[in-house]
Amino acid sequence: MEANYWARVLHRRQLGRRRFLAGAAAAAGAGLLAACSKSNNNAPGSAGPAKRGGSLTQASVGTDAKSFHPYLTTDSPSAAYQGYVYGVGLSQRDPKSLEQIPFGATWTVSADKKTYTFTLKDIKWSDGQPLTTDDFVWTYQQAIKPENKFPYVDNLDLIDSYVAGDPRTLVVTLKDALTVGLEAADQITPLPRHIWEKYPWGDPSKNPEINNPSVISGMWKLKEWKQEDHATFQANDAYFDSRPNIDQMTVQVFGTPEVAFQALKSGKLDFNPSMQPADYKNAKALKGATVYEWYPAVGQWSYIGINLRRPALQDVNVRHALAYASDRKGLIEAAAFGLAKPIYAGFVQESPVYNGSVEHYDFDPNKARDLLKQAGYALDSNKRLVKDGKQLGLKLLYPTSSKPREAIATILKQQLGDLGINVDIEGQEFQSYVSTIQSPPFDWDLQLGVWSTSIDPYWASNLWSEKFVPDLNSGDYINKQVESLFAQGSKEFDEAKRRQIYGQIQQILANESPNVFLYEPLTFVGMSKKVQGIAVSPLGIEYNMNKWFISS
Repeated sequence: MEANYWARVLHRRQLGRRRFLAGAAAAAGAGLLAACSKSNNNAPGSAGPAKRGGSLTQASVGTDAKSFHPYLTTDSPSAAYQGYVYGVGLSQRDPKSLEQIPFGATWTVSADKKTYTFTLKDIKWSDGQPLTTDDFVWTYQQAIKPENKFPYVDNLDLIDSYVAGDPRTLVVTLKDALTVGLEAADQITPLPRHIWEKYPWGDPSKNPEINNPSVISGMWKLKEWKQEDHATFQANDAYFDSRPNIDQMTVQVFGTPEVAFQALKSGKLDFNPSMQPADYKNAKALKGATVYEWYPAVGQWSYIGINLRRPALQDVNVRHALAYASDRKGLIEAAAFGLAKPIYAGFVQESPVYNGSVEHYDFDPNKARDLLKQAGYALDSNKRLVKDGKQLGLKLLYPTSSKPREAIATILKQQLGDLGINVDIEGQEFQSYVSTIQSPPFDWDLQLGVWSTSIDPYWASNLWSEKFVPDLNSGDYINKQVESLFAQGSKEFDEAKRRQIYGQIQQILANESPNVFLYEPLTFVGMSKKVQGIAVSPLGIEYNMNKWFISS
């Protein structure tokens, strides 16, 4: 499941141009993204000059994209396609230092840290027209119109004014000085006004650009899209940060990870970013493929989501009991095949503000029993955990597209069953799963999810905000102190004080346990050995995709 708008902004731009915004993201593919490195004649990780030509086929597992409209969709496959064609951002992150550096523009910041003045580089649309600040401002104006229904328009509330000084100068003023001010100012993915203004903004029957973009700014130009089967892209010769070395890229949709892995194994697939942990050892043994792996700079973590609308789960003793009853280490071994690290409060160990001193709730069934007793539960003669004569029963949802989460569900049913809790596990197709946890009547108690968040911890605030119930905060967790601390963290420029603020947030989340936090998985992908020029970074591998090349 995707993390939030920021992950999708990140995904859209990184897959199109490798510049790491910082977002909260989501789902498995979002953690593979990255930032940009400057052009050179030699490809990173290769022993000679990059070669022009060839084609690459990569996997997309599950459902296909919905559209190429960056301001109407929220799904990860759409964000990927949008990134290929509309991949121009103002800034990026350095793949080594992770510092924010120029990409589509340089900038200056006012003394009060509220106004960012960007100077665009010489960028052209694929039809030869210049990409100007007018494109940025027009796109921003469309995005903020209520009738255009941008799903994440609330994030643009951070902006006070968004104006063009001249065709190359963009001036963005924020309402407040923010530590994440650059990300807040650099939200807009520009669309070509001279093309899009001819058509209705959101009607694909009247706006052909929504599903078949003809003028683009990114690394790749759409050649053909057969929805739910494949999309083929050609290199954009006009791409301002150097044309991809590879001439053509096809995204092939696979129904399951197992089928995608077999395609990599047989040589029919070049790039598989959706491998399951169960495939890791077999993939490492493939003669024709290389496995690249890393723990991403963006936080990516698995968790047990708790529906706090349910009276039984509003008792913190019950939630702590669920945490103690969940064998985190055992789940890492069984579901992630040991390819993960534990987490305890929604922040991964790579985070610069990670607080390792919070309560870990390590596996302890006896503590779980004691806490359930404090909550008023007891075992009856049939070893059922009951209160007021009624057994504690929990409905556990998971998406059937994820084998690790299916394994976790099976194990949790046994572990919680050992305490006398009746667990009904239900696997659903991904979109149905999302709809169930986000829509009334919220017919679930527990759900197994994955978040991809951001380099800067501020953007994770959406996961715990009342404003984002139920889309991101599906469990209905409301704590105004947590929201206030996130707001403080966004305005505190002293790094030591900022770490203290986020450390306090983690302490509260651990104490209140709105989720049972499980682990951060190792990210790994399979790549045909004929694909060269790959350089692994904490940002992933795709940040320099235009430098990849096909060897003979």
